[in-house]
Amino acid sequence: MTSPVFGFADLHCHMMAHLGFGGHLLAGFPDGDIERALARCDVFPHGAWGLGNFGRGWSMVQLFIEGGLGHGPCGHGTYANWPTFATLAHQQVFVDWLKRAHDGGLRLSCSVAVNNELLAEQFGHPDKDESSIEKQMRELRRFTERHSDWMGLALSASQARQLIASGKLAVVAGVEVDSLDSILGDRSALNRQPLSLEQLPRILRWLRDLGFRMMTPLHLANNSFGGAAVYDDKFNLLNHFLRGRYFDVRGDPSVGFRLGQDLDTQNKAAIVFYELMKRAHYPKGYALNAPGQGHVNQLGLTPTGEAFLRAAMHQGFILDVEHMSERCTDEVLSLAEQTNYPVLASHCAFREQGLSVQETSRKAKRASEYMKTRAQARRILALGGLLAPITHQHELKDFPGSTVENDCAGSSKTWAQSYQYALSVLREVGRGGVAMGTDFNGLNQQPGPRYGENAAFGLRDDALRIKRRPVQQMLQRNKPPLPYSGTMYRTDVPFVKSRANTREFDFNTDGLAHIGLLPDFIRDLVHVGLTDAQLDPLFSSAEAFLQMWEACESRGAALTAGELMDAAIPRFPLTPRDG
Repeated sequence: MTSPVFGFADLHCHMMAHLGFGGHLLAGFPDGDIERALARCDVFPHGAWGLGNFGRGWSMVQLFIEGGLGHGPCGHGTYANWPTFATLAHQQVFVDWLKRAHDGGLRLSCSVAVNNELLAEQFGHPDKDESSIEKQMRELRRFTERHSDWMGLALSASQARQLIASGKLAVVAGVEVDSLDSILGDRSALNRQPLSLEQLPRILRWLRDLGFRMMTPLHLANNSFGGAAVYDDKFNLLNHFLRGRYFDVRGDPSVGFRLGQDLDTQNKAAIVFYELMKRAHYPKGYALNAPGQGHVNQLGLTPTGEAFLRAAMHQGFILDVEHMSERCTDEVLSLAEQTNYPVLASHCAFREQGLSVQETSRKAKRASEYMKTRAQARRILALGGLLAPITHQHELKDFPGSTVENDCAGSSKTWAQSYQYALSVLREVGRGGVAMGTDFNGLNQQPGPRYGENAAFGLRDDALRIKRRPVQQMLQRNKPPLPYSGTMYRTDVPFVKSRANTREFDFNTDGLAHIGLLPDFIRDLVHVGLTDAQLDPLFSSAEAFLQMWEACESRGAALTAGELMDAAIPRFPLTPRDG
């Protein structure tokens, strides 16, 4: 009998994202000499003070990509402004840092190819999803081969199990783009005529031949397969850019997010810029759509999407139900239940924990369609799938009976609320697993520190909650910080601070600044109150993922065999009886 592997899994990380978005958005490379790989970004690609390289190809988007107006010089040397937990456009998965995460218990990582054709165009280097993910996949192969002494690309569950058993990091390749339906085709043509069913097996064969084994069929915009979750006005612009129309929404009382209302400065600027650039007008009628309720996408799973997913199941693909509209998620789960096929949520949040309109002025913290309902979470686990709470959870409601005080918004304490919620569903269902999804290099922030000027970062810019911030900062100062002593959690590796040249990273004041600080993040979770018993599922998540993948492979083979057997049964026409 095969022995279970020990360690945790990160189900959503973008190792090769420097090649996405046209290759000129994310500063830094994941490999090579650190002096060159993490060279100062004011030289390339962000320009002086992060304002871009003025001239031909300059993008106004560069001004606001980090959330403010530009950013200070950062990169090799002092590393003063990079990496940080709050960065959106700087490399956070450098190979040395990834190795430190592996030393601290990371045993399986899903490296997801990602792209955004609108951002690529805005940065002056247009790149289609197909060419972008192909470049990322080829570089991922080279990357894992260069470091084959401690990592490897897994093309099957058995290969992943062998890699982990031999002390290596198993890397699983996934894909997450907006126009997966345009692979080997013309995206613009899909706005005029539907995707032909004959194209579906070609897309799947192309992905599989490259080495992809996991997919997120929908990302930030609708496609031929179904509707995307509505939770950011910028994605409405993307939907218009890709599909020629804005989202059609309906009201839902379980969410607080509404399109076109309570816009922050970044979204206002994005809308004005897009309207000028594309001579398009952002809809003004959203305020009249279902007043008093939140907005969710009207579009669910399409017939083409159902056919695509059925074909993907036959090939044993790992299916990620993130970014789907509520209706699409429910319909995909029904399909998975019909076929007894496991699925996962690779970087999720939970709707019950989102704040209400009355509680926060920031739309990103309100309950939205992106967040899974408890019923959806139960269905995912009941299929033998996994829930992986995203590490950056903004700010959440208290988890009832939590062993961790929820008194430092946007920190490890916030993620602990989401993780405990996932554990509560796991206990109810008694099947499946719980991992984590970091979304490093995915234009997403990470948990902030609990000490220093950036403590309780999740309360920043929230007019309804900002007064809580000094109180939460004081509460942290009154408690002992995470000590750097002993070993990394459940390993014999000394727990010392991570370094980059002259900079020393202290999780207490730096937060989760790069992937190499995952061991610090976990030690801090223990420090603030998570118990060994609570962390058992996390350190069993690599095994849970392998068991799910094995089930995908076996179910795929069974579905294919059943289809072949059914096709082989002779069909005789029914004739009326004589007489």
